[in-house]
Amino acid sequence: MKTVLLTHAVTKWSFAVVALAVSLLGLPESQKASVSRSVYHIFHTYFEFSRDQGIQLNKNRFVPDLSRVNPETAYYFNKISRYSEKRPFEKGPVLKWNKDIKMFLHGDVSKSNKKELVKVVIELNRLIYPLKIKLVEHASLANSFVFFGSIDQYNKSPLTESKLKHSYFGHFHIKTYQQEIQEAHIYINTSQSSKDRQKHIIREEITQSLGLINDSYDYPQSIFYQGFSETKSYTPLDKRLISLLYGTQSPQMSQDPPTEITLLNSK
Repeated sequence: MKTVLLTHAVTKWSFAVVALAVSLLGLPESQKASVSRSVYHIFHTYFEFSRDQGIQLNKNRFVPDLSRVNPETAYYFNKISRYSEKRPFEKGPVLKWNKDIKMFLHGDVSKSNKKELVKVVIELNRLIYPLKIKLVEHASLANSFVFFGSIDQYNKSPLTESKLKHSYFGHFHIKTYQQEIQEAHIYINTSQSSKDRQKHIIREEITQSLGLINDSYDYPQSIFYQGFSETKSYTPLDKRLISLLYGTQSPQMSQDPPTEITLLNSK
């Protein structure tokens, strides 16, 4: 019975996919990306890709072996990766990307901010190797979207998934499936912050969109510091957390990954 129903569902959705492909042909790139993401999430809902399907989430799925690191690193990793502002006292699952991150920049992207972002990406690519962050030229190729501008501009962008109701210097929003990060939306406020502050926010929000979602008052020099900060580099402890989440043995590996970012073109 399930096979028949599934076949019927797949057949019905096959027609829908064809219709979608035809309709996308005449749309601008920004609208194509928005429509495609909406259909993607409808598919997941329709086929019940959720915990209601009987899939039991394993909160320890991506938890690394903390016995191989010192107590300070283990403590800070748990605090930054397993708690959040919305869940300050309840330990949650570890979230991470399991595929390359294809990042699209939009809004008012200045040369200095793009240069800073590229610098951060190069550093992160060493810490999350063999995964890579790649910059893409079109939204339809992306799974991570970084917007530069004001709150009003961000809320009006066709690529914005969740509008912001309050003023933020920076903000990130991630979508997950079975603890794997599928998509990220990052906002950098360029209308209410200094250039130095913007550089800090670029590094902080992109790093947190990797799954290190919490802030803390424990280490003022850390990129995850809760208070006001203009830190524009990672501390050794920050690097250990990123490497620990993504399974690299150390920030300086025996086989260094490429130090350049890849720019993908749509063809």
